[in-house]
Amino acid sequence: MRRTTPLGSGCPVLALLAAAALPLILTACGGGYGGGGGGSGGSLSCGSGYSNACPPPTVTLTAPASGATVSGTVALTATASASSTYGLTVTSVAFLIDGTAVGTVTSSPYTYMWNSTTVTKGSHSLTAKVTDSAGDTATTPAIMINTTGMAIAAVAMTAAQIFPAPMSQASGMADLTVKLDTGATRGTVKLTGLSATAVTINEGFAGATGPALIRLSASGDNTAEWEVPADALLTAEQLTALSQGKLYVIATSAANPRGEIRGQIAPDNVAVTFSTMAPAAEARSVSPAAGGVVATTVDKSAYTLSIHVNSTGVDDADAAQVDSAATGRKLAVLSKDSVEMGHWSTELAPISAADVGHFEAGKWYVSIATPVEAGGALRGQIRAPGN
Repeated sequence: MRRTTPLGSGCPVLALLAAAALPLILTACGGGYGGGGGGSGGSLSCGSGYSNACPPPTVTLTAPASGATVSGTVALTATASASSTYGLTVTSVAFLIDGTAVGTVTSSPYTYMWNSTTVTKGSHSLTAKVTDSAGDTATTPAIMINTTGMAIAAVAMTAAQIFPAPMSQASGMADLTVKLDTGATRGTVKLTGLSATAVTINEGFAGATGPALIRLSASGDNTAEWEVPADALLTAEQLTALSQGKLYVIATSAANPRGEIRGQIAPDNVAVTFSTMAPAAEARSVSPAAGGVVATTVDKSAYTLSIHVNSTGVDDADAAQVDSAATGRKLAVLSKDSVEMGHWSTELAPISAADVGHFEAGKWYVSIATPVEAGGALRGQIRAPGN
């Protein structure tokens, strides 16, 4: 039988040469028998430890346009890419105003909803900075945009935003402008099908009630048109509430002194929806007449959730929560009001960007449980915006 002799066997010099050559062979193959080295899936390698530097990522601002004038919340948008030849990916795109990062996005589309009222009125520079998986960065040339320092809102008013909703076909439209550096507020409210006794701007999230901040004046004897007083001002705290979607306009009447129509003032970064609750399919002990209204406020810039639920027929309820059907995760636990037994709420609960996407896809729901129906007595799917 022929015997194979290992390389260098019996020869110390050859053995030493073979041992010295092996690391060089492995290094040339990319550090292991499989070859390749930095990069993935057979991609070429670059960067630290290799002779060639990685190509830098690229980024381009697409909105707003250079020289644009923006108000309130504005979408900052960019396109970005990394070298696919070397198996690199984009890890983040940051948007900078006057050199300071105001928001970062980690997945495409690279859009960040920026509250332009956080800077002073005037001209400001905007850039976008991309970082790739090799840690390399690139920044766009700066463009200049102009901010007005004002929040502008058109607010539709209906009876459906009041609980319990009055039997009214009236409607209204409020056109409001707020200077965010001073709090100066201007605007008008026009009503249809309603002889109002008062129109006010109040503080409170959708589904909740709160104190009047500004009382409007009727335009002469015309109770269908109301004007914000010339000296009306919002305080710094009230401006914060405005940015969170926590102010509303309400019109009262002789027939409905607690309010006949109402409209939540929602900046561009805030979504407000109203949904209904009904007995859960598996709940056998709940009256068919039981139900409720879910008022949901989502801040898509600050990533917060505020919910007020007004329910009837389940005064013995002992728990309520908001869940995401997309993840099976509990988003928030609601607290029961000590006076209004059917009122449950949470305000400014933290959520994630992914949660906002699930909200927009209609994947959230609210449930209220009782001692008998621990699995849920009432349930309501939270309406997606626009539905």
